[in-house]
Amino acid sequence: MKWRTYSRSLRTMQKMILSPVTGWDDVLTSPIQSTGWHMKHFVLPVVLLILVAHLVGYLILAITIGNYSIPYVLVKTLATFFDTFFTFFVTIIIVTEWTRRLGWSISYDRLFLVNSYSLSAFWLGKMLAGLLANYPTLGSFFVFLGVTGIYPFILGAERLNLVESHRMNKLLAMNIGVFVLLYLLIRWVFDFPLKMLYYLHTFNQ
Repeated sequence: MKWRTYSRSLRTMQKMILSPVTGWDDVLTSPIQSTGWHMKHFVLPVVLLILVAHLVGYLILAITIGNYSIPYVLVKTLATFFDTFFTFFVTIIIVTEWTRRLGWSISYDRLFLVNSYSLSAFWLGKMLAGLLANYPTLGSFFVFLGVTGIYPFILGAERLNLVESHRMNKLLAMNIGVFVLLYLLIRWVFDFPLKMLYYLHTFNQ
């Protein structure tokens, strides 16, 4: 992927965070691009930037201060991949299937589109959390700001006629609930190996 793709992804995130209306105007230009296009030109570049941010942030601390070992940095980066891309992708699958069982006519492609861009604040928060690896509390705060994605989600869902208006709140609650549970579950799974690597490194210093 060219740098222009990453630059465009960052600009799109900025618009979605600062001016969701303008952001959606740009995304929903006619004709609307396919899910594969948005995956290739937005989601994957953003996830890659997040992984690089975590790899660089923790690697700098490992080399300069010695806070972490190289294996810890690698496992932490792997954990970041799972709590970002995996959580994002599986949430869409679960919510789509859940709503179908409820008899709702939810489009997987449109839910993918809405989640991709409404998570812009979360994506940015994860990047900052990686770059500010030495300040985990501050990094967690930036990730928490992903909650501001509620408005872009509703706005995008309305633009795409994702669901009937009387079901919007239920869909929003389902989407947030599944995403948060998956995110916390993945972090819990990786918590034990990360703690082991951290304490082993501390013991050997």
